[in-house]
Amino acid sequence: MAEGCACDEPRARSQSAGGSIADSPQHRSVPKSRPTQPADATNDNSYSSSSGSRNSRGYFGRLQNKTWICCVFLMTLLFVISPALAADATASATSTASVSKATGTSTKPTVTSAASKSNVASEPESESALGRLLGGMDDSHSSEAADNQSHSIEDVGEIGIVGAFRGISAYTPNSGGATLTLNKSVSSFVSLSQNSASLVSTAAADGKVAAACAFYDSDGNIVRAFFGGDMSTINSTTVSYVAGVDSSGNVDTMKGGVNGPISALFCEQKTQLVYVGGNFTSTVAGLTTDVSTLRSSSTGGLAIYNSQTSDWQSLPFRGLDGPVFDFAESGDYVYAAGAFSSTIDNATHVSLSTQAVNLTACTITGGNNAEVAGFSDPRNIICTSQSESAGNTWLMRDKLTGYYRIDFPFKTTPSLLRLMNTMFQGRGTKAFRIEAAENNQVLSMSYLDPDTKAEQFCTQSCPLAQNFSWQDFRFVDDSKTLSNITGIVINIIDWYGEGGGLNKIELYQRDSRVYADNSFNGSPCSMEPFRPTSSSTGNWQTTNPSSYHGSYLTFTTDKADMLSAQSLKTSVKLTPFIPEAGFYRVFMTVPGCQNTNTCRQRYSAAVTMMLNRKRTMIATVAQHNLVDQEVEVYRGYAAASTQFFAPSVIVTLSGEGKLDPEATKVEVVVDSFRFERDTSYTNLHGVIRMYNDLASPSQMDGPLYTPLNSSLPDSSVVYSVAADIPRDNGRTNTVFFGGQFANSTAGYQNIVQYDGDVLKPLNNTGLSGIVYSMSVVNGSLFVGGGFNGTADHKIALSNVAQYNITDQQWYPLGGGTDGVVNTVVPYSPFGPHIVALGGSFKTLLASDVTGGDNITLPSLALWDAASGQWTNRPYFHGTPSLVFADQWQNRTQNEALIAGQFTAAAAVQASGVLALGPHKNAKALGKVGFDLQPDSASKFAVNSGLWYAKKNGTTPKLVVGGRFQTPDGSTNVAQFKDGKWRKLVSGITGEVLTINNAANLLFIGGVANMTENPSSQRLSGFSGLTVFNMDSGDNFSVQRLQGATGDFTDVQVNKVAIRADTSTVIVGGNFQSAGGTLACPYICTLDINEGQWSPLTASSLVAQVTDMLFADKKLVVAGTFKNGTGPTSYIMQYDFGKNGWVDLPSSSKIPGPVAALAPVNHADNSGSFFILGTSASNGTPYLAEFDGSSVTLADFALGSKSVVRGVTQVPRARIPASVLTPSPKLSRRSDVPIPAGYVLAVSGDLYLPSGKRASSAFFYNNEWAPFFSTIQDDGSTGYVGSVFFENPPTNVYQRHRLSTALVILIAVAIALGITFLIVLVGLVYIYLRNRREAAATASAASAALAAAAAGGGTATKAPLNATSVLNKGAFGTGAADYALSAGAGAVAGGALAAAATKSRLSDDRPAHAAGARDTWGEDAFNAEHVEFNNVAPNTGRLLSGSPAGLAGLAAAGRQAAVSSETYVHSSGPGGDKAGEGPNGDESLDSIFESAAAEAEAEERAASAAGIAAAAVAAGSAGGDGGATYEMPTAHHYDVQGNLLGETASAGAGITGAGITGAGAGAGVAGVGIAAATAGLASTAATRGTAATGASAVAGASTVAGASTTTRDISSEPSSYGSESIYRPDSTNPFEQRMAMRESQGGAFPPAGPFADSEDFGGGTGHIPMPAPYAASEQATAAALAGTSAAAAGLGVAAAAAAATTSKKSNKSGSKESRRRSESASTRNTDTTEQYSATQTPSSRPSAESSANGSSAHLPIRDSLKQYPVFYAKFTFSSRETGELGFRAGERVFVIDQSDEIWWMGIVDHGSDQPLEQGVFPATYVSSTPPKSTEWAELM
Repeated sequence: MAEGCACDEPRARSQSAGGSIADSPQHRSVPKSRPTQPADATNDNSYSSSSGSRNSRGYFGRLQNKTWICCVFLMTLLFVISPALAADATASATSTASVSKATGTSTKPTVTSAASKSNVASEPESESALGRLLGGMDDSHSSEAADNQSHSIEDVGEIGIVGAFRGISAYTPNSGGATLTLNKSVSSFVSLSQNSASLVSTAAADGKVAAACAFYDSDGNIVRAFFGGDMSTINSTTVSYVAGVDSSGNVDTMKGGVNGPISALFCEQKTQLVYVGGNFTSTVAGLTTDVSTLRSSSTGGLAIYNSQTSDWQSLPFRGLDGPVFDFAESGDYVYAAGAFSSTIDNATHVSLSTQAVNLTACTITGGNNAEVAGFSDPRNIICTSQSESAGNTWLMRDKLTGYYRIDFPFKTTPSLLRLMNTMFQGRGTKAFRIEAAENNQVLSMSYLDPDTKAEQFCTQSCPLAQNFSWQDFRFVDDSKTLSNITGIVINIIDWYGEGGGLNKIELYQRDSRVYADNSFNGSPCSMEPFRPTSSSTGNWQTTNPSSYHGSYLTFTTDKADMLSAQSLKTSVKLTPFIPEAGFYRVFMTVPGCQNTNTCRQRYSAAVTMMLNRKRTMIATVAQHNLVDQEVEVYRGYAAASTQFFAPSVIVTLSGEGKLDPEATKVEVVVDSFRFERDTSYTNLHGVIRMYNDLASPSQMDGPLYTPLNSSLPDSSVVYSVAADIPRDNGRTNTVFFGGQFANSTAGYQNIVQYDGDVLKPLNNTGLSGIVYSMSVVNGSLFVGGGFNGTADHKIALSNVAQYNITDQQWYPLGGGTDGVVNTVVPYSPFGPHIVALGGSFKTLLASDVTGGDNITLPSLALWDAASGQWTNRPYFHGTPSLVFADQWQNRTQNEALIAGQFTAAAAVQASGVLALGPHKNAKALGKVGFDLQPDSASKFAVNSGLWYAKKNGTTPKLVVGGRFQTPDGSTNVAQFKDGKWRKLVSGITGEVLTINNAANLLFIGGVANMTENPSSQRLSGFSGLTVFNMDSGDNFSVQRLQGATGDFTDVQVNKVAIRADTSTVIVGGNFQSAGGTLACPYICTLDINEGQWSPLTASSLVAQVTDMLFADKKLVVAGTFKNGTGPTSYIMQYDFGKNGWVDLPSSSKIPGPVAALAPVNHADNSGSFFILGTSASNGTPYLAEFDGSSVTLADFALGSKSVVRGVTQVPRARIPASVLTPSPKLSRRSDVPIPAGYVLAVSGDLYLPSGKRASSAFFYNNEWAPFFSTIQDDGSTGYVGSVFFENPPTNVYQRHRLSTALVILIAVAIALGITFLIVLVGLVYIYLRNRREAAATASAASAALAAAAAGGGTATKAPLNATSVLNKGAFGTGAADYALSAGAGAVAGGALAAAATKSRLSDDRPAHAAGARDTWGEDAFNAEHVEFNNVAPNTGRLLSGSPAGLAGLAAAGRQAAVSSETYVHSSGPGGDKAGEGPNGDESLDSIFESAAAEAEAEERAASAAGIAAAAVAAGSAGGDGGATYEMPTAHHYDVQGNLLGETASAGAGITGAGITGAGAGAGVAGVGIAAATAGLASTAATRGTAATGASAVAGASTVAGASTTTRDISSEPSSYGSESIYRPDSTNPFEQRMAMRESQGGAFPPAGPFADSEDFGGGTGHIPMPAPYAASEQATAAALAGTSAAAAGLGVAAAAAAATTSKKSNKSGSKESRRRSESASTRNTDTTEQYSATQTPSSRPSAESSANGSSAHLPIRDSLKQYPVFYAKFTFSSRETGELGFRAGERVFVIDQSDEIWWMGIVDHGSDQPLEQGVFPATYVSSTPPKSTEWAELM
């Protein structure tokens, strides 16, 4: 943490921050967090500490960083406020919404934070959406700027709509009704849009609707819909399997429909053609309209209906030989799929009335012709245009039979006889018989019964009706009987009136024929647009042999001229009439050559056929046949005859024929050509492709219907076909076929794609079962059927699957379904990515991958391809048999069609709850299968809703109440969570009427439903009011409300109101008391903190409360209140300021009971509210407004049947524009003023003035705009109960009671806080005490200096100043000038010493006892024998007042600033020996706090040194105790702490003789010698030779006669270094390392064992000690020990010279010294500058030239030996300033152990490096030396 409070916050640091003693002289113990013990001793260990740097000014200096300040502050704060927290505290638990103090009502903010938005708006679930209701609203048309301004929170939050409904639809200008109440006894066809439902038609329930299609207008509305199946009636109109219905309900019977069930319909939008597929053989019209079309309209499985002409369109291929199951359009082609293999367009399935026989060319005769002039000629009836007049009618003789004979000039095959009867004078033919003219064979005929329209057959007597209508008779005999007939005879056997006769006659032949003799072609009276013709060029002759029935053309030429140009150009062109395109067999009639006996000269004819524009065929026909014959010259496609193209045949003389060699002439003949209809295809295998306009001129180029280029396997059944919409022009259309087929060679099974005219398998080979339906939606193919996975069994699929066309992969739809899916269509009303699935399933299975729950949803389900999950479907109550929707031209909002037996239908399934979002989108809440359901009694209602929020800014949660049940078993109360309605609270067995919340308490009120357990006789259930704690999930205990009889049967809570800024909740309804003891009839208050009921006032209400609200600090209560004979009041007010009920002004205007109250949400109307109710006089609803002073009634014209339930003020900006009036101006002339920009939403069951019935409507401008209509499952009209907003919660005060565990935690925290404060006070006390002692010590030093000066008298040459003496000596001025002064000082010092000796002799304390405090008090001159040891288990205090102590204090110099207590071992009389006594004082105190105190102490200590030197020089008389001082030597201990044998030390021991008397002369002499010696020492020290100075001191001591013993350390040999006390040959690895360090001069010597040595105990492991002292130190120590006056003087002089010179050098090098000190802990162990192992003391740098060396620190290093030595177990890296870093194995001199966690110590890294001081974790060191075996782990 860079800023702020962080108690012991871990923070990594990039640089160690150990401190040098020279730079940071304060030795302080700072409490810190205990560091973590290292897990691995071989690794560097680090720890985390508080952020901020450590201050260098003592305890509080370090505590001033942010971390400790924050910790102290937090703990103090906790200590102060914890008692209050442990008790109950009153705090606001809910919103910070501003509350109007004047009105007591919440003032809505104009801006809402994001946190106030409902989580409903952001739910990811797929919800059924009404969508944008006819687009957004254009506020620019409003005349008032207020309509465009930002309103309250209602503008951005959700609007909740609840009520008793299961389906909901919206009103639009084109929908009036919206929801549908249906009759389940019939099948209903319903049109569904995104916001409305409309009944299209109904059908008989016994019929099944299996198919539908529709034509749309430009807005996506259905203009005309077509339904097919097994139906007999639609809208009470008889139909045959198929019919159409327009938007007005008019039924199109489609000319009678077809004669079999329908399974597929497809409406082609561009051509307005309806493709009909099923299992039928013909259209009804083809069977009942005309016998001539019985076999030609549609003869199997497929038919096309032209919706514009309302007529069936003839198929060029007549039909298919099996049923059609599905259609799909791709590009310009429509694909039909089914169970068929061929077309049925052969010669027997042609139109019979297209090829007329030219009767004018025939021989016509009559039998028994009438003798009436003008009526006797039988030719009168041929091509006549007149009726019943002479020359136009043929009559027979009266009362006689007769005949009408037609002899053909050619042979033909008659197909149809068309007759029109005569009615002249009542005459006419009544019956007849047809015979063949050539053999009198009776021919069978058929006709349509004029009454039944059924085909009837006749042979001997065929009836003829007496009217002027054509009557057709079809020749029904087989082709063998009818072919090549030469004539027919019509025998008239019965007549009307006096005799028979006919008015008109026509005869048709079956096949298209064209004759070379043009007189035979066609009929002059034919109504066909074209007639066959023929023409010739060249010398063609008509030939009519007697043996040949007919005539033909013959071309004869000489053999020599047969190949001439003229002969080759001779030709006959024949142009037949081809009525319809198709496949034909073309036959050429070749008369036999025997007819003319010209066989020898017969030749071959070249026949050139141009039957379509793309192809010309040439055939050579040999004409050598002896008898008449027909030769097939072509078999294939022929285009129909049109004005743009007419098929033709040209016959010429062939140049490649055979000719009789004896022939001299060449002859070819031309008779006629016959075009016989042939079967088009026999290899369809279940699929045929048709051009979408079969009448297109493109038929001239080739067939407009074809099979697939690569066919499916034989016996394939294709149930479904789907086409992909290409995404770019360069991509070919892909068509998918599904069904039951397999091709193991091609690698597909049950599904295949047709891409680029090639069948290609889908991935994974296909599917394992039958495919029944497919549809392409949103770039994927959705497949339904009966399968369990892919064909290769690699992907599990359950009856439904998604195939991504882009990545060619299969995907499941959830877990699939538990039954077959047979319908897959795009449900376009809900968007372009919704797929509707229908079938025989009942459950949607949970996914094995994503999990979830099974969903019970029979027959129809909707899948959202965008979100990949099931979504809500349109509402219908019943089982659908059909669902249809289309994405024509990629439209996304076309209406859908659904059929089935329903009781109710609506656009959206919305189970009682609807949310209107900020963008005017209405959506039903609840994922599919997890919506609210009717209760066990099939009752359903949602009466109240609430967006629960504990406080403002929290995410609201939608909670509703009513009468229902949730999927997880909860009743009457539910919460909306994760897109599902879930259980919230148990035990709500009664209907919920109201929900409200106060903070975290949810109040649920309604109708009580209590039951008694017979065994326990305890009541359970819903008492009418439940208070639920939303935080804990438990019920909040309150006393039950009771009725008048003390039970709960009539308890009902109608309203719960929250009084803002209080803890009061007001409950109103029908009850009498609370808890059975507190009387509070009909209204009661509850304190949420105490859980106690209270009556609102002593004055009770007399009737139940129906509604409540707060207005202007008053509680408004609605009900029917009547006191005695007084007038009935429907509204009462309670004034909290007056604590009583007050009258509502002009309340008498309210005409009847109040159903609902609603506040006027406007800043200027804080006390206003709306009143909605029903008039008591006439039962009509009324609307009124109370504006704070009076009541105003509105012009509220609702029907008397209306039931009003709620009124809410809604921002106009939230209402879809299409709902309101199209007027661009919103007038404000309403009787009830509505705030600008708002309208009133009235809910209930409303009968509007327009005649419409709505569940919710908007009232504005005294006009009504219907919004929603709703419906229940049983078909009854639903209602909207209330409309509510996502508003901030009401602000209340709630006291929170802490849990027991939390109270215990707080108590513990309080105890810790108190403990911390006690410790803090102790630290402050220690700080103040030490500071006081430091000041006292400095004052004592000054006092001693003054006393010494006074003892010297006036003999001094100059003021006695030790600093001056030292300085002078240091610069070589000479100490002789101060000899007299020194002598005088010595006298005074001797006196002081004597006094000290005397005082000591009288002291009765133990010799080892330390003084109570560091002052120059009563113990100042107590003498004692002291011995310095570097390890002192029992340490006593060296009394500062002793001569030795005073001298030690003076010599310590800088050390005086480091410690005011010197730890020694007292060995005087009665004292314990070192390391033995158990009573030694081991306490370790620390003192000075600041550098200022240090400097002051140093100066005064220097002065004290001069005083001490003078004192000992005076030779004062001493006691008998004597003091012996030894320079501290290197003491070594074993691992048990036992002292090992000592070796000779490099330091010289100086023993001072006891001072037993005063010898002034000797003293003066000593001083003189000392002065002289001091000069020499100074000079030697200045030259940098410490040894010379030491020798001078020793010499001076001898001259003075002092008993001294010295040893010249410079002359002692050493095998491993003149200064080292460490043995590299030792077995102790640490000693080896330290010896190597000294030899190399590095901070950390390299590891590695050395050879053992016999020195120092024969290789016994021990801990080495510091190096020998320099000569100046030895001399100083001798002087301080006070062994002799002369020695003391000499020693002081020498020490002063050395110290002064060093001090000057250190001044100039202090900066560099500090730099090296700061980086000491990170210095590399490999030092380039190394000292030689044989280096002598004289080779060391001088004090002047080695300012950065250690000479300046020698006194400090000397002082370290008095502290306990510990050994580092682990490496500790310093992280902050003031911390001490060291490596594992190093010695640490501990100077402060007062804190158990953090100790303070000093580490000496080497003589050439500065010491480091700081705090470190106590657990990182040990007093036990490491063993040899531990070296590898340590180093």
